[in-house]
Amino acid sequence: MKKNIVLFLFTVIFVSLFAIDYDTVYSQFAQARSYQKKPDLVRIMFSLENAPETQGDVKLLTLLADCYREYANWATENDKEQYYKKARETAESAIKLDPDYGYAYYVAGAAIGQLAQYVGIIKSLFMLGDFDKYIDKAMELLPDNHFPFYAKALRYRDTPWPFKDFKKSEELFLKSVSLDPTYLDTYYDLAMLYDMWGNEDKATEYCRKVLELPDDEDYIVISKEAKEKAEAWLKEKGKLE
Repeated sequence: MKKNIVLFLFTVIFVSLFAIDYDTVYSQFAQARSYQKKPDLVRIMFSLENAPETQGDVKLLTLLADCYREYANWATENDKEQYYKKARETAESAIKLDPDYGYAYYVAGAAIGQLAQYVGIIKSLFMLGDFDKYIDKAMELLPDNHFPFYAKALRYRDTPWPFKDFKKSEELFLKSVSLDPTYLDTYYDLAMLYDMWGNEDKATEYCRKVLELPDDEDYIVISKEAKEKAEAWLKEKGKLE
């Protein structure tokens, strides 16, 4: 009897210790992501992995998937593939919990797109259908979120012929910019589309735009990197003022 009481009390304490409020943990995640604080992200991942409610809560499970994806972005080359896979699998589990949760579709699609860089060109082409399925659904369910449109723009820019479509890529980049004018990587990637398209004037215009705009407070490190890349391109082309 005493053993059962001790076990019950331990369980109550454990659950209380790891009880998670989504808004709080998402705010912590956003802060870690903005400044790319890897130790903070690892702590958030651990909390989500060990919280009993995570597996049954679509929002927490999707956030865990996005933690894996973000961790993969910063990981060494040896770890990237396994964490992109974990991100995809976890997001797909979240979709099964709630087939109408758009964030889960975005994370699954984005993870597939990033994973494709590490599996070879033939296998990556087979993954294109899954990417499109998830990102298209994310665009449908999250019409005011710029990230699915940005991801689709990159897909049309960076996939090999005949899957490449610069015109569609341009339209989606511009849509993404209209939804969130503060995210500097969109401007830089649009500039690189114009560079690939042979429109150096437009590429110059958007690289200069990156340098003119303030850092995005939600993505401090990404903003600084975008400015460095834009400045390097302008310097290389002799366009730096």
